[in-house]
Amino acid sequence: MRKIALLVLATVGLGLSQAASAADLGTAPLYRKAPPIETFSWTGAYIGGFVGGAFGASDASTTNPITLAGAPVFAGPTTYGLGSSVIAGYTDGYNWQVSPNWVVGYESETGYINLKGAGSYAAQPTATGIAEASGTYSAWTGRLGYTWDRSMIYAKGGVALARFDVGGFDPTLGTHFDTRHHRYEWGYAVGGGWEYAFAPKWTIKAEYLYLGFERDRTTFGASNSVTEISTVTHIPGIHTAKVGINYKWDWMTLLPAQLRPF
Repeated sequence: MRKIALLVLATVGLGLSQAASAADLGTAPLYRKAPPIETFSWTGAYIGGFVGGAFGASDASTTNPITLAGAPVFAGPTTYGLGSSVIAGYTDGYNWQVSPNWVVGYESETGYINLKGAGSYAAQPTATGIAEASGTYSAWTGRLGYTWDRSMIYAKGGVALARFDVGGFDPTLGTHFDTRHHRYEWGYAVGGGWEYAFAPKWTIKAEYLYLGFERDRTTFGASNSVTEISTVTHIPGIHTAKVGINYKWDWMTLLPAQLRPF
């Protein structure tokens, strides 16, 4: 009888011990895998705006008027600067992040510029030569960027287009002449900058861009004697510097689900 009692007590003790162990296991902390760290991707389309300044890379100049026979009307030429201008406009483009550190893309830029230069001729102070980059300009460039975390430095290059008014004129009665004409000039654009993503869809940037229009343009007009004359105006390049903000968006969300590539 004593042996049976000891056996019963041993069985009960074992059961209590197992229950306690089970209770301990039930309250043990559960360890879960940490979620992956979200990284910023530069891939996607973007639109934005900018504001900055511009000035001529060198002086402009306009030669003295020349007759069809090659005779100068008076001594020249006149040389003058283009001054400076506030610029403002908008950009749009697309980035592809081709590796963890490299981004390629394209960008278009359209802005307003108002550079104006004029100079009087020493031999005829009433006459003036002009070169003006006034109105809208555009640039279409490719971009190559190196990125780390949410920062990117980049270089860009492509073509540019701007309207120029060039020539010379003298409104004085008896010495009147006018060779002023406006025309759109193609050039090149090259520069670079820094861009930072301060939010999942927003970036800010600071950029320098050189617009290369260095060339001579001949324009024709008439004088008071109805003789056709011409002047040659040298157009300089333009330095620009700007700050801007861009909004990144996914153009594929505009497509129906069945037309999206992925």
